[in-house]
Amino acid sequence: MKRTLINIAILSTILGTGMAQAGGWDRSGQDTSIIVKDGNLLEVTSVSVAPKITGKYTGASAGNSTGDVAPDYSFTNIAFRTDINDDFSIALIQDEPFGAGVDWATGTGEYTLVKAKIDTKATTLLIAYDLDDVTVFGGLKNQTFGASAQVPLNASTLYAITSTPDTSLGYVVGAAIERPEIALRVALTYHTKITHNVAIVETLNGASSTSSTLTADTPSSFNLDFQTGVAANTLLFGTIRSVKWTQTELKPGLYSGSTGGLSLKKFTSDTMSYSIGLGRKFSDEWSGAVTYGTEAAEGTAGSPLGPTDGYSKMGVGVTYAAEQANITLGVQQINNGSTVAPVANMSGNTTLVTAVKVAYKF
Repeated sequence: MKRTLINIAILSTILGTGMAQAGGWDRSGQDTSIIVKDGNLLEVTSVSVAPKITGKYTGASAGNSTGDVAPDYSFTNIAFRTDINDDFSIALIQDEPFGAGVDWATGTGEYTLVKAKIDTKATTLLIAYDLDDVTVFGGLKNQTFGASAQVPLNASTLYAITSTPDTSLGYVVGAAIERPEIALRVALTYHTKITHNVAIVETLNGASSTSSTLTADTPSSFNLDFQTGVAANTLLFGTIRSVKWTQTELKPGLYSGSTGGLSLKKFTSDTMSYSIGLGRKFSDEWSGAVTYGTEAAEGTAGSPLGPTDGYSKMGVGVTYAAEQANITLGVQQINNGSTVAPVANMSGNTTLVTAVKVAYKF
């Protein structure tokens, strides 16, 4: 496939799904766009996320601040691709597709002992076959999943869970069509559900403990990415991402038995997120873009492990193109959706996301 897309196309991957999402436990957006690019290429994307998620207690501690319940975090995604011959190419992608973290310790109220963390890391190997204006690709994903949490069951019982991360395999398949003369590319990518059997230890009040295996699925997803020229040196781009979060449930045995069959975390609906952007090339070296994105609220009651619901976001980015390297800086503000938990209301919250992406051709 002969690709003559203008330089600002790189902005679509840092301001589209490729930064940090608020839906479910989405983080990297599972971007695979490097496989449909040209030549020997190394991309490194560093993302810093600063949520400000606060609210007011409404129960016995009515009026007290919850404090900021979402710690800052950062991650780095690395992607490499090269051509094997005129028809075949390979790519290797390392990212953190899913993750979550809450800590209510800074507030004054019923949830002050609540904290939880979800971590994943994935390495994806893709092989692509070039059919002129169509590229088909697929490969394997090796993913690690781990979780920890502590939650009061009542005024006298504190439940805690720790885990030994589990590594399991999934796969990725996709296809892209391209019309270089109008800078058009449309790509559809499917990531499978991955089932993890995680070794866990559960405790009540730090005393009695139970060791067992927790079956946890990370969800399947579709990414539909598009970009097209709309005028000279002007690019329209966007992403539709569908994630089947109803496949994901954490139901440890001791927790479920102590709460009458409840799950520690269960998603009640799937998510569909949208982003759209407009990029403009100002010179051979400089280009910029603006984006907008949204995800509808789930509409169910919030919880200490799920203090936001849905979002809208605005982003800006700029790319400097040198002879062998492109450097992109991006900033997004996410307006997090409000929730009403059993004893706390969370509203008016935002998340600031900053990212730097370096793409090096060699």
